[in-house]
Amino acid sequence: MKGFLYIFFTVISEVVGTAALKETQNFTKPLPICVMSIGYVLSFLFLSLALKVTPMSVVYSVSSGLGIVFSCLISRFYFNQSLDYLQILGIVLIFLGVLLSNGSNIHNT
Repeated sequence: MKGFLYIFFTVISEVVGTAALKETQNFTKPLPICVMSIGYVLSFLFLSLALKVTPMSVVYSVSSGLGIVFSCLISRFYFNQSLDYLQILGIVLIFLGVLLSNGSNIHNT
């Protein structure tokens, strides 16, 4: 269970870093640059901790799938970018694929 907590913090840190990257306006805004840098450093820290207690295939696929979902939510609600039905379907399929491909691995951690 500890591994999934690390994965969750990995994803949150990465998504915050990516959202801040968009706000840097080509690296001209100091505060978003700092937030982005901290987000990415924390993301790698939590990723390394997750890899100590969870198989790499689980860590990478779950963090990638959750990262896509959270990034899309932030894009939609913070940056007011639209998502059409095909994009939403694609996100759902990716998320389901992650769950299905790691079903046996998740029970063994």
